[in-house]
Amino acid sequence: MNLEYLLYQYLLKHNRAEVPGFGVFGLTKESAKIDAENSIIIPPKETIAFEYDLSAYDSQLAKFIAEEIDSDISIVQMDLKSEVAKWFQKLQADNFLDLENLGQFQLDGQNKVVRITDSNSDVFGFEEVDLQQLKTLRSKKTPTEENYTFNKGVIWAFIGVVIVGCATLFFFGDQELIFGKSSQIPTKKIIKKAEPKKTVAIPKIDSTKIDSIKPTTNAKIQKTNR
Repeated sequence: MNLEYLLYQYLLKHNRAEVPGFGVFGLTKESAKIDAENSIIIPPKETIAFEYDLSAYDSQLAKFIAEEIDSDISIVQMDLKSEVAKWFQKLQADNFLDLENLGQFQLDGQNKVVRITDSNSDVFGFEEVDLQQLKTLRSKKTPTEENYTFNKGVIWAFIGVVIVGCATLFFFGDQELIFGKSSQIPTKKIIKKAEPKKTVAIPKIDSTKIDSIKPTTNAKIQKTNR
């Protein structure tokens, strides 16, 4: 069981936790503040306080841990007692105890556990910002920064001249100089040939047959006249 982590998570939710046989932890949070008088921005702060109290007892912490690790509360209470005993052993041996997210502890002259106060350990890794110092640094530019600003201005001026020149040639100049002559490939015109007219062949009549028919016709006419 990672008692340090679970205890810190309980503090984030409830801001106060009693550890049986050890003491009471308290958590307070402060938002970032601006100290106008000293021109300083104070970062957000999280402060953990501790009060040594061997008689402290609250089952709420044990219930929370039991729910988090899905265990029986009686088992959790036994584990809590075991972890606290290890903390005291560490303090008796080294007179120093470092609990993650909770701070550092030691024994005082009366053999009581006290938390070592460190104002820089509770600010989430941020530092105070001195606005006056920032203003001074901003007003002083190094030669490198000035050269960089000058070179950047020259480059943008050159790019602008190139763009304007290209636009002028495109709209007012000879476009064949810019793009070259047209590369269109000549195409041959397809001429459709007129289809020849179909001629209808008229059958020729044999003249001999015509001559042979005429007398017969005349004979028939004469016969009828009679």
